[in-house]
Amino acid sequence: MTKILTDTDWQELKAESQQKGILSIQTKGVETIRQGKILDVCHIRDCWTKLRSGLSILINQLEFTDDLVWMRDSFDESQFGLSFFLSGKVRIERHGLTDETDESVGRYYSECNCDIKETEYWKAGEKYSRIYLKIEPQEFFSSFGDEDLEQIPISLRQALMGDKLQPYYQQGEITQEMWVVLSHILQCPHQGYLKQMYLESKAVELITLHCQQFQEQNISNYRSPPRDLSDVEKIYQAKEILLDNLENPPSLMELARQVGLNDFKLKRGFRQVFGTSAFKYLHDYRLEKAKQLLVLGEMNVEEVAFRVGFDSRSYFASAFRKKFGLNPKQYFQYQKNPSSVQKKSV
Repeated sequence: MTKILTDTDWQELKAESQQKGILSIQTKGVETIRQGKILDVCHIRDCWTKLRSGLSILINQLEFTDDLVWMRDSFDESQFGLSFFLSGKVRIERHGLTDETDESVGRYYSECNCDIKETEYWKAGEKYSRIYLKIEPQEFFSSFGDEDLEQIPISLRQALMGDKLQPYYQQGEITQEMWVVLSHILQCPHQGYLKQMYLESKAVELITLHCQQFQEQNISNYRSPPRDLSDVEKIYQAKEILLDNLENPPSLMELARQVGLNDFKLKRGFRQVFGTSAFKYLHDYRLEKAKQLLVLGEMNVEEVAFRVGFDSRSYFASAFRKKFGLNPKQYFQYQKNPSSVQKKSV
């Protein structure tokens, strides 16, 4: 059964759940933890931590008990955010801004809601987790000079120039550097104000990596504009189809048909854009995704292999070892303590 929920419903159910003792909210210093169950809706665990002025971080975990359509219309006009998806998948439509978009593991988005209404589609039993950075630009960037501000995305800069805020939404892939920082956040070894300082440094590092992507994308777009945008868009569309179907990707002929190219154009174009063949790109992506999932530690090796599209556990282990020099089981130990595992040369 699919449930329909509004923001008002959510607030009422949250209050009722607290009254019944199935949801607890505790604040200690700069940290607020909410955990338990929202009555007839979901299991939840949130940890909000206030960092420096204008910056806070949320580690968010949800699992819904039924399929849910959540109609949301209560957003903070000044809220800018970076949201990094660690597990699960949700489909969201931002009315008047985007069509329906899938937000899932391995992707992140930057946004400013500005009273944009959303409709979110959640699946029962899907374990969803993310790390969210809330940025209040006027406070966070108050010490930046004019030259420094030139290096941040215009979507953030406009909030500092007195212009009318414009809603925006931009999605990207979590880079390997970002995954390392995210894993450090999840495995924070400190408590109290040491934890606050540690998380602040990691949050700032994520913002830096996001701004770096913004700069590199602008330089790349300036230096090498595509000569045939239509074909380039189709190549990127083909890549998205592959990455959205890790467990059962289409054949090259079927992929070409789906994006409206012949197989020769697809093979040649994919190599020109990404520097490798379509299925070598997919193979490497699967292994990178597997490495990220192993760092999170929420699935065993067999589950990770299946999630990224490897039917044979032994082939997965062989391919993983060939690319990274470690067996999958060794990899998580190596991340936590590099000296505990001797990396073999390939």
